[in-house]
Amino acid sequence: MKICCIKTTRVPEEWQHNEGLIACDFFSSVSDGDMLWIERPHAEHDESYKQIIPYVLVQNSAGELLCYRRRGTETRLHGMYSCGIGGHIEEGDRHESFALTVRAGMLRELSEELVNFTEGSVDLVYKGLINDASSAVSRVHLGLVFMAYCHTGFLPQGGEELSFMEWKTQEALCALPQERWSALAQAGLFGPEVSVAGYF
Repeated sequence: MKICCIKTTRVPEEWQHNEGLIACDFFSSVSDGDMLWIERPHAEHDESYKQIIPYVLVQNSAGELLCYRRRGTETRLHGMYSCGIGGHIEEGDRHESFALTVRAGMLRELSEELVNFTEGSVDLVYKGLINDASSAVSRVHLGLVFMAYCHTGFLPQGGEELSFMEWKTQEALCALPQERWSALAQAGLFGPEVSVAGYF
């Protein structure tokens, strides 16, 4: 399976030397021609590429975040809490622009994980990106962080992998063992937003 990547050299230098949630406008810094489609087994071990991962935090009308304990295919994360929904962008998500491709991959992931999700049930707001050089795994990924604010009356229902999801305040989540991306996203969660209204 081929997945969406960019060359690591296309990541601006100032982003590469920062870790955590970086408030920046990703879509103004890359071009549609920067989208590359690389076989996943190769991309997982080649640090000359960054795999693009939409990473969505879902917040209900009470201000609580959707979270769940990891199980599934990522055994190294089992037992850790996550408040992010996301995954690789596949060739079937491909559109004419980078931004629309990211959006398609993000909506597909949300539809797979939340059985009653529809595009109109949330407001999606781009918050920035996660750059994490702490491990060989994280160095080949670049997370695009979005908040999904649930509309009044919409209560997401988890699919098989999220069937045991919970709602917690940010303060409660901070006291629990979390996967690194969730902790990094929350640390910058209420930072300045970067509007991408013109790109979708």
